[in-house]
Amino acid sequence: MPRITVVLATHRRPALLAEALASVAAQTFRDLETLVAEDGGTEETARVVAASGAPGARHLPLGFSGRHGAVRNAALRQASSPFVAFLDDDDLWLHRKLEAHLAALEAAPWAGLVFGPVLRFGEAQGPWPRRVPPRVGLARLLRGNCVPLSSVLARREALEEAGFFSEEAEVTPDYELWLRVARTRPLAGHPEPLVRYRVHAGGLSRRKELEIEEVAALYDRLEAEWGLPARLLSPARRGLFRARARLAPTLVEALRLRALSLRPGTLRRG
Repeated sequence: MPRITVVLATHRRPALLAEALASVAAQTFRDLETLVAEDGGTEETARVVAASGAPGARHLPLGFSGRHGAVRNAALRQASSPFVAFLDDDDLWLHRKLEAHLAALEAAPWAGLVFGPVLRFGEAQGPWPRRVPPRVGLARLLRGNCVPLSSVLARREALEEAGFFSEEAEVTPDYELWLRVARTRPLAGHPEPLVRYRVHAGGLSRRKELEIEEVAALYDRLEAEWGLPARLLSPARRGLFRARARLAPTLVEALRLRALSLRPGTLRRG
């Protein structure tokens, strides 16, 4: 049994996938398997995986669903390791990523997962998030997602307890999973940026709008499901008003949303 399973979801981006797999192959930690789950499998992707040199690389061709959560879950169900690392097909790991994060997680038996900052490149530059605390609980995570998926190394049992990824959400299945993990186990933060995160400009505004809608619906659902007090979600909901204000088509609408963000409120779909 390998110590770590790398879960890499992809969809017909062979050139980017080859770069991501090369960063897996270059890891100083070698006791791992690499599961490449493809949303709509292709022979070209199968060839890229076979030629990658990533330890234990396997191609898992799936029927097309358009849902990242479902694709990652298909790989998770075949994972055989006690630890799981996630990598997007357009991101890259620095060579010490797995070694450093496994040491950090083993040193924090209370944590469900470890994560760290990423170094953005492409259409945006610089680290995100700028500060990673050593311990992140549910209250902090409810103020907004600060956990980049490609930086996560998780205990498989913590993911199982949390129910794996949502297969309904289009852009926020990872945030929901981190929240469900954090409900029972804190998250450990590692300060060193060990991931290069590629930022694409195309469709960024529309994706942000969809993310706001999904997160607002998620907060409403978890408030009812978990019986969360309104005060715990008020800062997050005010933040959603500010995020929507930044995308507003007119100054008047932006000012209206900004005003709403100054008091507690519930942002729902529509």
